[in-house]
Amino acid sequence: MTRSEKVVRLFRKSDEEVLQQSDVLMDSFLANKSQFVERFSDLADPFALEWATATTTARELPSDYETVNEQAKATQNMKTLMQQGRNLFQAVMLYTQLAFPDDQAVLQLFGQPQYHGVRNNHLKLPVLLRSAFTQVSKPEYKTALLSKGMKEAEIALLDSLAEAIIAQGNVQQNAKKARLLATNQRIAAMNVVWKKMALVCQCAKLVFQDDAAKYNLFLLSDGKSQAKEKIANG
Repeated sequence: MTRSEKVVRLFRKSDEEVLQQSDVLMDSFLANKSQFVERFSDLADPFALEWATATTTARELPSDYETVNEQAKATQNMKTLMQQGRNLFQAVMLYTQLAFPDDQAVLQLFGQPQYHGVRNNHLKLPVLLRSAFTQVSKPEYKTALLSKGMKEAEIALLDSLAEAIIAQGNVQQNAKKARLLATNQRIAAMNVVWKKMALVCQCAKLVFQDDAAKYNLFLLSDGKSQAKEKIANG
């Protein structure tokens, strides 16, 4: 699968500012449409409808705040599961020390030496939890651990938590991909609106070259500089 490439934004204003300016420019364009069309046939119908449709389409797309929130939820859920996994593994180590005091071989078998290096890695911690589950489930270890107070449910949780962390990792990755796709879609839609605006404003420089008041109605900047916008090809 090819990696999605980031779509480049043609402007530096916020989306909300561009959409608001699009509405204002559209009103001015419609009020002076005949003058535009007289000099530029590309601005004849259905140009105005296409512009209005592009603006509506861009406005209806989810904002970045919404996609960020979804990604943040996925990240928070992962943090919660990882903490539960760490807490559970540490509990297993405690019961192991109680059941097999001073037995480093058992601690090593259950994965204690690997814990520090994998405890914050959502790919490696599940492997450790599943390995511990396999060893702890063996009768010769399980009976001793249960006699010290460890619960059957805690042993089973080693495996289910490992599965949950793996599944949440997939959710988290999908959330990141979804945000990139949504961002690209929104920027592409906004770029269409910006191109329409830029074309009208560029044409206005000729149409109203002798009418300062109307000329000023169609000045366009990218928000962080007053440099004149070039019409993007395409």
